[in-house]
Amino acid sequence: MNNGIVRRIDELGRVVIPKELRRSLHLREGEEIEVSLVNGELLLRKHSPLQGLGRTGKTYAELLKRHTGYHCMICDNDTFVVSTLQKDKYEGKAIPPSLEKLLLSRRSGYFRGEEAERLFGENFVKNLAVCPILSCGDVLGGILLVGESGMVMPDILVRFLEIGADFLSLQV
Repeated sequence: MNNGIVRRIDELGRVVIPKELRRSLHLREGEEIEVSLVNGELLLRKHSPLQGLGRTGKTYAELLKRHTGYHCMICDNDTFVVSTLQKDKYEGKAIPPSLEKLLLSRRSGYFRGEEAERLFGENFVKNLAVCPILSCGDVLGGILLVGESGMVMPDILVRFLEIGADFLSLQV
């Protein structure tokens, strides 16, 4: 029984991943994939250095939440990796396309009201601070502070995120 697409291996051992699969996984030219052997089957998976943060990422997010009062989230370019906000709802789930676009623009920022709701994709978000995590010029993902109240976030929190993004980029 064959449920997949059949491809030939060329003389250098290369296999072309079909365009439809690359699109559905958001694979872009130059991105890394993990190749492993699992139970006798070849497994290809999009590589995310931030997935390997483990305890460091979780600890950093919890500390930032404790000291700022805002929920902290860490994401790669596709999914939320760490979340102090409704962990079961967000961890492992796709980030909104608007947030992905902002991160890929390589800019940090603070957003309020409707703009915060639009970027995050949820209407309960009233404040949102975002900073991309960069390594060797590449955007690995981002770190976010999420506020559910209408209180204005202090400007210094964006600076905290920039410091955190630098720290996390050194951990991968």
